[in-house]
Amino acid sequence: MKRLYAHFLLCSFILLFGTCVRAQNNGPASKTPAPTGSVSGRVMGDGEAAAFTNVLLLKAADSSVVKLELADETGHFTFAGIVAADYFVRTSGIGIGEQNHPGFSLAAGQDLTLPDYLLQSSGTTLDAVEVVARKPFLEQKAGMLVVNVDQSITGQGGTLIDLLRKVPGVVVVGDRVSMAGKSGLTFLIDGRPTKYMDLQSLLRDMPADNIKSIEVISQPGAAFDAEGSGGVINIVLKKNSLLGTNGQVYIGGGYGELAKYRSGVDLSHRQGKVNLTGGASYNHRSWVEGLDLVRRFSDRTFLQSNTSTGTPTSYSVRGGMDYDFNDRNRAGINARYGWGSSPRNGDNRTEVVTPETHQLMESFVTNPREEKEWYSLNTDAFYRIKLDTSGQELNFDASYNRFERDTRIELKTVGADFPDRINLEPSMANIISGQVDYKKPFGEHYAFSAGVKMSRAELDNELLARVAENGGFVVDANLSNRFLYDEDIKAAYTSLRWEKGELGANIGLRYEDTRMEGYNVTVDSFNRRNFAQLFPSLSFSAPAFGPVGVSLAYSYRIERPSYYDLNPFISYLDPLTFEKGNPFLRPELIHSAQFSLTYEKQPFFNLSYDFTSDVIADVTEQDAVTGIAFQNTVNLDRFVRYGGSLFFPLDFIAKPISGYGGFQLYYNDYTSNFLGGNLDQDQWSLTAFFQVNAKLPMGWKGEVSGWYQGKGIDGIIRTNPLYGVSAGLEKDFLDDRLNLVLSGDGIIQKFFTGTIRYQEQNLDVLSTWEAPVFSAKLTYKFGNRFLKRNEGRNSSASEERGRITE
Repeated sequence: MKRLYAHFLLCSFILLFGTCVRAQNNGPASKTPAPTGSVSGRVMGDGEAAAFTNVLLLKAADSSVVKLELADETGHFTFAGIVAADYFVRTSGIGIGEQNHPGFSLAAGQDLTLPDYLLQSSGTTLDAVEVVARKPFLEQKAGMLVVNVDQSITGQGGTLIDLLRKVPGVVVVGDRVSMAGKSGLTFLIDGRPTKYMDLQSLLRDMPADNIKSIEVISQPGAAFDAEGSGGVINIVLKKNSLLGTNGQVYIGGGYGELAKYRSGVDLSHRQGKVNLTGGASYNHRSWVEGLDLVRRFSDRTFLQSNTSTGTPTSYSVRGGMDYDFNDRNRAGINARYGWGSSPRNGDNRTEVVTPETHQLMESFVTNPREEKEWYSLNTDAFYRIKLDTSGQELNFDASYNRFERDTRIELKTVGADFPDRINLEPSMANIISGQVDYKKPFGEHYAFSAGVKMSRAELDNELLARVAENGGFVVDANLSNRFLYDEDIKAAYTSLRWEKGELGANIGLRYEDTRMEGYNVTVDSFNRRNFAQLFPSLSFSAPAFGPVGVSLAYSYRIERPSYYDLNPFISYLDPLTFEKGNPFLRPELIHSAQFSLTYEKQPFFNLSYDFTSDVIADVTEQDAVTGIAFQNTVNLDRFVRYGGSLFFPLDFIAKPISGYGGFQLYYNDYTSNFLGGNLDQDQWSLTAFFQVNAKLPMGWKGEVSGWYQGKGIDGIIRTNPLYGVSAGLEKDFLDDRLNLVLSGDGIIQKFFTGTIRYQEQNLDVLSTWEAPVFSAKLTYKFGNRFLKRNEGRNSSASEERGRITE
């Protein structure tokens, strides 16, 4: 039945697409409900086009704003989908102030061209303009919380992993990221999936300088991939689309326990129909981490102290071009190439002692050395057609991504009967995807969307294990392996949006058909999984009273196992500790509901409830006889989470002070039959966070931010409270072209501690990272800074992301 529905939905979309194309060629259909028209015109000033002027269409009856447009580089503007009524136009911009123009009447279905508007100078020059408006650090939009990290002083000297610590409710411990007590997060970059990438390298190597904002998407609509049960985190990269030639160069450095430095350049050129962008960056972000384990058995206790030092270096170049064929057809292509190396050295010390007296029974030292080289290529292209002036659009998007990694790991142990090892781990991933999206407004209040998407991923990972024997190294047939993985996903969706004033509702349905095949070459074993699913979503928003708004949302989601979780390879930390994948993982499914209140469209209060079946969780298992412990990924039966969050502004403290604060309180409950026992762990968990900004004397700006994470649970591990505080200063020089940022991240830091008390496991863990880290960054901007932005170029996936908020 599900497959039949998918075929029906796809055929309906193809028929609809054909109808739209004929409508563009042959004119509008004869039966058009609630005929709408258009209003066009041109704004002029000082004998030439007044490019990028704000143009507002207002009702003559009550001066309410109907639509807002930005005049193009020739001064032209068009308001489409306008119903019959009396209107007038208001223009505004730098140097012209705000001006009202004569009113007019629009008949049903009329396409009206207005006479040119001649704008009068307000006498204000650009030199007299002080731009003081800044985006808020937090913005609540439909189904998502937008964290504008580029508006924050602290964190800019680091990488993505440092910025994630600034996101309310997100906890980062080593390479593991969780939110409100739930791991299993889905990461996107400009809307593109990262599930086949090396997430560890992504978190540590992506410079914070390249990131504009982080979107925490709690309720994705039908147009969005159904992936992401623990929440979707979309990393939005910086773009520049100012008219003319513009850019910036930056250089920065920092120090904690090791030195860090970076530099880069961003360029853009927009003229006429062409928009060109490009840039390059270099990043060397060294780091130090510690992991201490205490594992207790009846007859002995293992004390393990592990220190890891990484010195990764990464480079990236990027470029893109958009071209406007005319006012209805637009195309673009974008490419990003990155490469680098990630050396990593470890010092892992183990002592085996008696339980009561801690008398030493045995000790050994393991020194792992890892050399990793990688490269990635990301390309995407789009073609957009505006089928008419009412807002009917058709979008074609395609992307190709390739990731390669070569890793060499040496494992040397002194003091234990464990032979030295050398592992070679080459890996490769190819991902190709394409999609078609269609959007059509109906009358004044409705908008219909539909689309299809196909993606294919091919991955190849090999483990060439060598073990020391008779003065040399021979193949270890027990560990050597090659794992191939293919995944095909076909999807179709449809959604209907209704808006009337401040009231809004959206209902959507997405169908996904997934075919997965894992092939263990060494043992000639296949693991095939096919599943198809319908994913409904719906939302409703309305004004409550005054500036307070209310919204309700529900979605049904899926989280597929990542390739690295399915990979059965074994990776040793020391002779008694390793991690491995699980090729038999099942996808987890989640029902998610949310109630929200906003104040002037800013986050204020949320209540949410999530129910997850077959939840994917990282767990530890051990052998009581040998003392060997390993980390594995398994399916637990059920996970329930409910709670709420409260945000509040800090502007009331004093006039030069602004910022926000907030609390999150969630109840987490894991239930499963696991390791021969009945797992039933629950915990209320409190998170608090704040950010305070202040204007200081002599043009300096200051920022202090902090967070607190109370007790919690994640699978079978219970976590203790941890917290951190950061601070920074910022100042502009040379007519605001030169910007200096000084920051200290983690100047107060309580590290992660946790315990496992389940079945025969008795384990304590302490995880530490480099803190504090002090950094400085100097940025010089050049080009025209004051002209308004033209229509920005969105990648294929960011167009899909934008439909959520439309």
